[in-house]
Amino acid sequence: MYGADQINAILHEIITSDANINHVILADKTGLTLAYSSRFAFDEFETEALGAIASAVYLASEQQGQNVGLAALDIIISEFSDGLILVASCGSTVLCLITDTGVQLGMVRRTMKMAAEKIRNILDVEAKPAKTAETPTPTPTPTPTPAPEPIATEEKKVQDEFISDLELALRELEQF
Repeated sequence: MYGADQINAILHEIITSDANINHVILADKTGLTLAYSSRFAFDEFETEALGAIASAVYLASEQQGQNVGLAALDIIISEFSDGLILVASCGSTVLCLITDTGVQLGMVRRTMKMAAEKIRNILDVEAKPAKTAETPTPTPTPTPTPAPEPIATEEKKVQDEFISDLELALRELEQF
């Protein structure tokens, strides 16, 4: 629960950092909205849909970049006539901001990167199992290292995982 409070505080910091940021959504990469903050009354159904779409678009863009040999995806910025949608990775989640046109893009990008790192660190800590003093740490036993798989097989696994994640996100969207 402590992590959820920290994440909510981070989302609140983001939305109060610029008067033109209207909505902040944290979704996992399957499209499930985990947390959000909004300046205005915002329908929870719309929030869920936006989280799912942001996740699907991020995964698709990430795969597109990998297919053409670009480095890791940083931030997606979609410009509309009345504002921006920015999406960044936070490890196993994506952070989505919806803004008006007057937003200071450089500052928002900086804020978003710092927040994404904080969220990633919180989620990494929560994902690690806690060690107890009563449980001795087992000594690792050597295991035979399997032969490396051909690159084509690894790429196929990555593609299959991406397609699976994308299909799951699209099924989530169909429910809306």
